[in-house]
Order: sequence, then structure tokens, then C-alpha cells
Amino acid sequence: MPFNFDVPGERGPTRLSASSNRPLLIIGRNGTGKSAIVQLLVSNLGDEAIYLPGSRPSYFDSESLSLTPASRRQLGDRLRSWDRQTDVRWKSHAGTSRNEKAIHDLTAAETQYKLDAANEIQRYGKESAAIARLQGSDSPVDNVNVLLAQANLPLRVVVEKAEIKASQNGSTYSVARMSDGERTALVTIAEVVSAPAGAVFVIDEPELHLHRAIIVPLIKSLVVKRHDCTFVVSTHELDLAAELPGVEVAIVRGCHWKDGIVSTWDIDLIPTTSSIPEDVRVDVLGSRRKILFIEGTVSSLDHPMYALLFPAVSVRARESCREVMRAVAGLRGTEDLHRARAFGLIDSDGMDNGQVSTFEAQGIYPLGVFSIESLYYSPELINALAERQAETAATDPQAYIDDARARGLVALTSGDRPQYLASRVAERKLRDAFLSALPVREELTSGNLAEISVSVPSTYPAELDRLKEMASTGDLDAAIERYPVRESGVLDAIAKALHFPSRADYEKAALARLSVDSDLLAAMRSKLGALATVLL
Repeated sequence: MPFNFDVPGERGPTRLSASSNRPLLIIGRNGTGKSAIVQLLVSNLGDEAIYLPGSRPSYFDSESLSLTPASRRQLGDRLRSWDRQTDVRWKSHAGTSRNEKAIHDLTAAETQYKLDAANEIQRYGKESAAIARLQGSDSPVDNVNVLLAQANLPLRVVVEKAEIKASQNGSTYSVARMSDGERTALVTIAEVVSAPAGAVFVIDEPELHLHRAIIVPLIKSLVVKRHDCTFVVSTHELDLAAELPGVEVAIVRGCHWKDGIVSTWDIDLIPTTSSIPEDVRVDVLGSRRKILFIEGTVSSLDHPMYALLFPAVSVRARESCREVMRAVAGLRGTEDLHRARAFGLIDSDGMDNGQVSTFEAQGIYPLGVFSIESLYYSPELINALAERQAETAATDPQAYIDDARARGLVALTSGDRPQYLASRVAERKLRDAFLSALPVREELTSGNLAEISVSVPSTYPAELDRLKEMASTGDLDAAIERYPVRESGVLDAIAKALHFPSRADYEKAALARLSVDSDLLAAMRSKLGALATVLL
């Protein structure tokens, strides 16, 4: 739900606004009045707000839930009243009941998800789309586990005897026995995952009990996951401003008290993160962090994959290879002014070892495969998902793997696809050769460059022969690594052979599998070579 909200100030009101595609971040030092603004906002939003106050405790009173559906409804009514009171910013109303409510709501959402699926399967039988939904690992608990992994927390939650429990290193135990930080993260995630569409989340100081390596990816993942909701976050963690897409930043510099309550605030609105004043950054931020610039967009396949592979690294997308190189060079050239260490990941485009070494010396690492799809559809991930799907269907996973490879090869060789794929790779190499031969500005202005001549032999015949050889020997993995197969139907054929409704479902399941399989994560990282070494 979008909203506009006027905050009183000495020089007149400041209008804060937020919507599902524009989170609001409230930043400032301790004592500037951030929590008071949050409480005022919650009071004005009323029932639309889901409030996570910074004052609430992080623990549970017992190892089992005590809330019933009726007592949960009564607690919800009381919380809506309590959250409008001015003392909520410092006084813990309802104590640990808020935490229990979050776990109760998650349990109810998971139960309802499975019930709806069971009813649909009973009605439509084996043709029901609910079977694919269940296989797609997209239940509320599945989503919680993906978010925990993206937040760099090495544990999962499971449903055991109708209760949400924690699971780690082969042990299952009550969520009450989790660490303070783990409980805080789980309660926050549970609130967000189980909330209705269109909710407004107002989160006060989510970094309490949480390490910096957790809080930034956690909040970012929540905002991306619930793109149908609105987020307002009050925090000291300035790096969130650089990570949240489309964020509006309100810097609270101070406040004035009257009769025991805050009456006015001094606020600066910063609509873009690039202009955040350095003095504020110094006030609230003190350590370096690593940033990985990648080609693509926040919504592309690249971003969630690299966020899982490197959970302690900020991953930022740029539209092109040139923009990645410019961002890395810009940050590395001004390291005395900030705390970031920048790295870049670009397509290799058939570079030789010398070119790769030159780029790596500048902090830019060429990807050893054609594109991000080469990672999603690597043999390791195909085999892992085939095993998961076969386990669900009580079938031999090798049959699924063989079928996926057979269908992929058929799609690879159908019609004029070999010619198209070979021409695309040859076209890219030709383009790069032309661009590398272009003179630099100094050459143009020296007066000695009278003529520009570029002669590049076509690599198309060799590429076509190579691709046909891969197809004849059944080397689908090599073809996926080298060619733009996302344009060929190969990936759709693989997803269908593994009984996924679509490529999108396969790719979502791949991320879910990566989030719980450390060996698989290590295998994916190994494909990135030297980059994995410098980022871990």
C-alpha cells in the first residue's frame, strides 16, 4: 500500500512516502528520533501496518507454542491498540507474544498451503497443478529457508509434529533454543512471509542482535521477495541504502522534545544513494565491505545466484560489461574516500589467458562460461534437481537425468539452431575484435592516425564444426557452457524432462536447492575460479 506521511519540522513538515517499488529507509545516529518517527507512522497507518518494534525481546517463554487461533485473534486486536501508544518505542508491549505470533502465523500459512494443495489434488487428481507447486519448493517454510540462506544463516526450519522447529547439522530442536540473532532473523522472516499481500512492514532497528553480514542481505531479500508489499525500515545500517532497489532515504539529523514527547524533527530527504553525505556515513558506518558488480539487472537470474554463492558480499547489477568495468575502476580509484572493495564479473567472450590475467589484475574476473544459465543448468544442478524430483515421484533419478540430456540434445540440433548458436558466438567475437581495435583518444588526437583498418577472420565455420561435434558426441554440458542456449529451447526441454512446469520453476528450485546444500554451493563457486578465492 503506497502512502504519504508528513513529519513535523521546525521549518515545516517533511513528506515521507513509500510504495511497493520504493522502500523508505530512515537513517540517523542514536538519539535523533528515528524510533519516534516510526511510532508516529504506525499510529497513522493503523491496521495496514505490521510493526516490528526495536523494543521487543528476542526470546520465547517456552519451547512450544501456546497461542490458539482464538487467542491469536485477540492478541492481534491488542497489538493494534498497543502499537498506537507513544511508549511503544521504549516499552515492550506483549513481550514475547509478538515472537510467538510470528511463528504461529508461519505455521498456519504452511498448513493452509498444504491443505489447499491436498484439496486441489483430491479434486483434479494427478493432472492437478498443485503437484507441481508442491514439487517446486515454494511453500511458506521453503521460502523461509531460502531467505535464511540468503541472509548467511546456516540453518533451516522444518515442520515436525505440527510445530516449526530449527534444523542444523543433522539436529532438530525448538526455535526457542536458537541463538538471539537466529531467533530475531527467523521472527522477522516469518512475519514477512506469512503476511497478506499489500501489507506495510514498519521495522525498527532490525540490526539488533544481528551481525552486519546478516542484516543487509536479510532485509534486501525480504524486500525483493515481498515485492507486493511496502517496507519502512529505521536503521543505523547505511549500507542498506546502497542495496535496496529504488529506495528513498530519510536522514534524521535531530529532534526537539516538548512535554516528554518528540514534537519536531530535522530531516533531509535523499532520493538517491549516491548523494548520501560522507559525514553521516562516518557517523554510522565504520568497516569495509566487498562489492561485486555483475552484468544484468536486479531481477535477472544473475543476482539471486551470486547472492547465494557470496552471502557476505554486496552484489550490484550493471547494464553492460563496460558499466561493470567503469564501476570497479571508479571505486578502486577512490578507496581513500570510502570503505568498499570492488570486484567485477564479466563475460569472458573467448579471452585468452593473457587477457584474463590483465582483467583480474584490475579486479575484474571474466566468467569462464557463456552466461549465468551455464551455471543454473550445469551438470551438478541438473543432477541434484533430478534426484529431488525423482525422490518425490519414487523414480530412478538416472532416468530423469538421461531424459533431460536426450531432450536437450534434440533441442540443440533441431532445425537451424546449430547455425544460429554458432553465428551468435562468432558475432560476439567479431564485435569484440572490432571494439578492441578502435583507437583511443590519444591516438586520434596525435595526428598520426590517418587511416583505421580492421581485418578479422570469421570464426563461424569453426564454431559450427565445434558445436556439431559436441552434439554428435552427446556433450550437452560443453554446449551449455559455450553457447547462448537460453535462445535455443534447450533449457525449456531440460526443465520439462525434470517435470517442472517451466524454466522459471526449475530455476527457482535450483536456488532453493543451493540454499540448503553446501557441497553444491562449493561446486558452483569452483566454476568461478579466482573470483571465488578473493570473495570468500
